[in-house]
Amino acid sequence: MFGFIKKSLGKTTEAIKTVVPKTKKTITKDELEDILLEADVEYPLVEIILNEIYQEKITREILLPKLLATFAYTSYKEPEFNSPFVELIVGVNGAGKTTTIAKLANRYKEEGKSVILGAADTFRAAAIEQLTLWANKLEIPIISSQQGHDPSAVAYDTIDSAKAKNIDHVIIDTAGRLHTQTNLGNELKKIVRICNKAHEGSPHRTLLIIDGTQGNSAIAQAKAFNEMIGVDGIIITKLDGTAKGGSVFSIAYALELPILYVGTGEKPENLVKFDKYEFVDGILDAIFEEEKPQEEQQDKTEKTVTEELKQIEKTPSTDNKAVIEETLLEKEKTQEIDHKEEALQEFLKNERLVLLQRISDEKVLVNYANTPVDTTIIYQEKKWRYEHL
Repeated sequence: MFGFIKKSLGKTTEAIKTVVPKTKKTITKDELEDILLEADVEYPLVEIILNEIYQEKITREILLPKLLATFAYTSYKEPEFNSPFVELIVGVNGAGKTTTIAKLANRYKEEGKSVILGAADTFRAAAIEQLTLWANKLEIPIISSQQGHDPSAVAYDTIDSAKAKNIDHVIIDTAGRLHTQTNLGNELKKIVRICNKAHEGSPHRTLLIIDGTQGNSAIAQAKAFNEMIGVDGIIITKLDGTAKGGSVFSIAYALELPILYVGTGEKPENLVKFDKYEFVDGILDAIFEEEKPQEEQQDKTEKTVTEELKQIEKTPSTDNKAVIEETLLEKEKTQEIDHKEEALQEFLKNERLVLLQRISDEKVLVNYANTPVDTTIIYQEKKWRYEHL
């Protein structure tokens, strides 16, 4: 999954390289501001991120929790439901609703679930035909009518058919534009009411499709849909075709809605679950130098010590024994440092913490990865622990 998400950020990382052509160990606040703006992060959010950083030289470890904090309110919990599971797909025309519906359906099929589609976008010309083509290609049933017919009736018939045939998933397409926003809102509200009549509690999930190439301009659209009928989650499409990947931070922060999936291509399998940790890593990889693995550093240290010992043995001196003992002692100290570092990395990983600052060899400032809370941990009795314990 990480490969797909990182690959989808290709154009965004190219935009970042216009600010920092080569990766660095540290960047300045001015560079960070330019990077975030170049990646299409909204300026108000850029200011918030900058104000949360008090260091002059910004490292990967410092920036990581600040970017993760933009996703702090995006957790998602699967709703309780009685089968079938009904999903309503909303979004403006051109955002990629039809293709995303096909990708979702394909995903459910690969999980061994049965799926039926409802072509309730009866307003847009060719919408029904396009969804029917996908249904035939994926070999799944579809309920449709002629253009201009009542979309609520299509939604009802789709759910009714799913219940009769014991189908697991119902995915209903909807119109993205009517003559006015009021008309669109009224139609969507009617579909929601009819879904509940056909199957109490449905739709169980309303997903908003956002075109990634629109960047921050999609936020206003998202807010409008959320006010109309309420949105449970977001799918961002065409992320692989835009340099505006940073807008994902703004979208998540402004809407406080979970981003569930990301579209990474045109094929049915090109839909991956969104992972905020891996998304942020993809951005940071374009900015900061990759740190050498701890094992590589340890092997290099041991090799250096071994070579020094061999050289000492070849050198005639009455002080060889003392020098060898001193070298061995230095090696023990190095191993202790390596152990301390390995234990720190393991503790951070297990506790989901992010290292902010090394206060001393035995004391470190850390941050909980999904909250703005900072704390300290200390090294005692060859273990890392929270300072207050």
